[in-house]
Amino acid sequence: MQPTYTDTIRQQQQPQPPQVRLGGPSPDKIGGWLIVVAIGLIFASLRILLFTFKDIIPVFKPETWSLLTTPGTPAYHPLWAPLLIGELAGNLFFVVFGITIVVLFFQRRRIVPRLVIIYLLTNLGFVLTDYFVADLIPIVAQQDNTSAVKEIFRGVVGAGIWIPYFIMSKRVKSTFVR
Repeated sequence: MQPTYTDTIRQQQQPQPPQVRLGGPSPDKIGGWLIVVAIGLIFASLRILLFTFKDIIPVFKPETWSLLTTPGTPAYHPLWAPLLIGELAGNLFFVVFGITIVVLFFQRRRIVPRLVIIYLLTNLGFVLTDYFVADLIPIVAQQDNTSAVKEIFRGVVGAGIWIPYFIMSKRVKSTFVR
């Protein structure tokens, strides 16, 4: 027996069960606190890049470089060259690493939580190492180190907040699935 016109209308008026997507639940969009993380990663890369061009690269001008790295000059110290080269290399590394994470972040790649944790820990280690090595140079040790202490504080607080978040958050687990 064929369904009648009335049967067809009744079927269309009945509530339909929700469509179930095969392959598991759909991944969450980037939202909530992850927006703050994304903005923070973008601004951190820009801030480090700006600092590098404003404060580090000018030190490599021949007259400044020779003043700091030539034995016998008033500002000479044997740690200047490795410290400055390390700062330049480290800062450029963190700019590239940060941009890489941002790209993978918006692609919602599965590796992003691990990379963010590595970024936060290595950045904190870099800032601490830089601070303690620079403090071995007497002229640096005599200066106000407020900006260095702020960087250390920023690294400790950032790692203290975001590492547990990336480890325990359900949103993180359901967002970075590709």
